[in-house]
Amino acid sequence: MLILLAVAAPSSAIDNPPHYANPVYSGDFPDPSAVRIGPEYWAAGTAQPGQLLPILRSPDLVHWQFAGSIFQQPPSWTDGTRYWAPELARQGDGYLAYYSAQRKGGRMCVAVASSDKPIGPYADLGPLVCQPAGSIDPSVVRNNAGWPFLVWKEDRNSDGVTTVIWIQPLSQDGTKLTGVPRKILTATGRDWEGGTIEGPQIIRRKGWNYLFYSGNLCCGPNCEYAMGVARSRGLYGPWRRWKRNPILDSGDSWLCPGHGSVVQSPDGRWWMLYASYNAVGEISPNRSLLLDPIRWRRDAWPAVNRGKGPSAGH
Repeated sequence: MLILLAVAAPSSAIDNPPHYANPVYSGDFPDPSAVRIGPEYWAAGTAQPGQLLPILRSPDLVHWQFAGSIFQQPPSWTDGTRYWAPELARQGDGYLAYYSAQRKGGRMCVAVASSDKPIGPYADLGPLVCQPAGSIDPSVVRNNAGWPFLVWKEDRNSDGVTTVIWIQPLSQDGTKLTGVPRKILTATGRDWEGGTIEGPQIIRRKGWNYLFYSGNLCCGPNCEYAMGVARSRGLYGPWRRWKRNPILDSGDSWLCPGHGSVVQSPDGRWWMLYASYNAVGEISPNRSLLLDPIRWRRDAWPAVNRGKGPSAGH
């Protein structure tokens, strides 16, 4: 997932996405993430098996085109098979790409790479965290002082154990972990989440930290994926789930929406970019890219399409 950056946009940036129909990108693009850098939006997603991490670009969150890949060659520490859920971040005058990959002879790890351009190519800096059960789905959030923290999922559901979301401080340059890891959310093991929560992203709005996450089985014809939100005053919690979760669930036309990325347009509005299966006719094996606005309720909780599932467009 990509982090939201407070980057000032030139006056030429499009203030608000134009009218659109979902999907905004019909190609297979699971685990999307998005970030606005100046007048453009960039998105990255999970690669197909044996492929490297794709990057899309857009002037307006609606018209997306393939722009390239994070890597030209597989990083040497990986086994070359699986690359998941990347996130791009601005770091000084350069850019960082956080991603998940399969280690040679081991489990999934969260790693980082750097580049002087958002489109890359990125130079790999190696793994950051490799837990025994596997580590995936990185994102980055900054505290009130601007210090970066890595947020990720421990991939315990692969072993049939309820999953956990972790947070840990990064070095100021974003390339190393420091301090102590802390658990901030554990799957409930029941209701819509089941034993799996993943795809975490934290944003800050009006004194609250909001943790957006996905839950349950993500993929395939028996999927039950959906998205929820929790909030806290501090990054370490305590985090309280919204009583009306999930905020995004299957509808008549789209199935198992999830692993969304929250991004803000120059006019201050918030948007959710996420992946979903087309449920009309024969269910597609691919997950398309969808977009919906986030509305903030009077009680300061976010809602996507008034809780009705993916919209037809906006």
